[in-house]
Amino acid sequence: MRVINSGVAALYARVDMIRNAKESIDLESYIFNTDTSGRIILKELVAAANRGVKIRILVDKFIGVFKLDEYIAQELKKSNIELRYYNPTTLFSLPSMQFRDHRKMLIRDGVEGISGGRNIGDEYFDLSESFNFLDRDITVEGEVVKTIKESFNQFWNSKLVETPKEVSEPIQKYNHGNEDSQYTQRLEEYKRKLNFAKHLLDKNSEDDKVLEFVESYGKDAFLLNSKYNCPEVTFASDREGASFFQSLDRKKYNDKYRLLQPEIDKWMDDKIIDDNEVYFDSPYFLTSSLSDKILQFLKDKKSKIKIFTNSLASTDAIHVASVFSDKIKIFTPFKNFKAYTYKGKFSGESKLISPQVKDSTWGTHSKTIVFNNNSFMIGTYNVDNRSSQYNTEMALFCSGSPELTNDVKKNINLRMSNSFGLNSEAESDDCTDMYKEVGGLKKALFQLLKIPSALLEFLL
Repeated sequence: MRVINSGVAALYARVDMIRNAKESIDLESYIFNTDTSGRIILKELVAAANRGVKIRILVDKFIGVFKLDEYIAQELKKSNIELRYYNPTTLFSLPSMQFRDHRKMLIRDGVEGISGGRNIGDEYFDLSESFNFLDRDITVEGEVVKTIKESFNQFWNSKLVETPKEVSEPIQKYNHGNEDSQYTQRLEEYKRKLNFAKHLLDKNSEDDKVLEFVESYGKDAFLLNSKYNCPEVTFASDREGASFFQSLDRKKYNDKYRLLQPEIDKWMDDKIIDDNEVYFDSPYFLTSSLSDKILQFLKDKKSKIKIFTNSLASTDAIHVASVFSDKIKIFTPFKNFKAYTYKGKFSGESKLISPQVKDSTWGTHSKTIVFNNNSFMIGTYNVDNRSSQYNTEMALFCSGSPELTNDVKKNINLRMSNSFGLNSEAESDDCTDMYKEVGGLKKALFQLLKIPSALLEFLL
């Protein structure tokens, strides 16, 4: 295994895996944007497909984040790249819309993989000039990769997965001799999307510039953390195929579909002992089965628990921040608990492609638990209800490697040093104004969303 903290290094790792593929690439992502990093990865996948590598891409089809539409699927199909969509629900099936595929993975030849918090998009690879996520991935080789690939296959063949429909030019319709008033609009939309897909992967100087940076500095950053053997490895994932109606029978639903949370519970019970330091690194920290477990640990054990999450200054989800500010007060009075919220400025942990990226807003997006000095988990699971009850999540667990664990802890501590430490009142313990860098509109929304967000916390 190798821990990857730098976004540029994480993009390099994916490009390198694709270039080294001889048989297959399986890629699964909640978000797959068509920005610079998305185009770079797609171009590498096309190049791999052209040399005979079997490429499969599975993306979630949630209306709020979906970008790889049927037009792009049709273009990728020309290179024998298969693209499928998970849970293509509409607004008419609102309850089942909540059940998203939040997993992220890339598997090369069934022998090497990478997973963690990163979706495919510039903000996850330290490339956006407006907002970027600090995140964390882990690469893995060995027998466990076969298990990860089997899990991918289960999702790929799920009853909730759809093959993209063929797109065709709209035809003009007549209703009792009346002209189709929407035809021109539909035709223009068709031509626009067709043209976008056709030219999406054209040679682009900006893409070339970024790729050159990824191939040089990204490689160096990738090699900063060494690869180590992990004696005890577990891969755990929720099951595919759940829907609203199945979730009504809570016990049956949990037993069949919610498999990651029990594994987290098991590792907490087995690995956390009195007096050791435990880290929970999550972009969100809300009511959930995991937060309830953490609270119980604080009551029962002497373990020192540290939480690293977003402040209002660093978050991309104001509604979550409005709930967190009250939620965290349940935990802060415990002497063995310490919360840190990120300040929103770059941590200085790696080189960036431009000053504009450095000066953007930064938030944490990593999903990590450190159980003790040689055991940790890196995955896609947030400490919130969405990850506990709705989204399908996955994680890799490692025990017996103090070297890998140290690479994780060292980076979390660095990010914590660029954070607000919270006191028992959930305010900055050094009396720093936590809202000084927050804009007026964001502050106003923070207040306006407090009541509705609290009422809907079960969906957050």
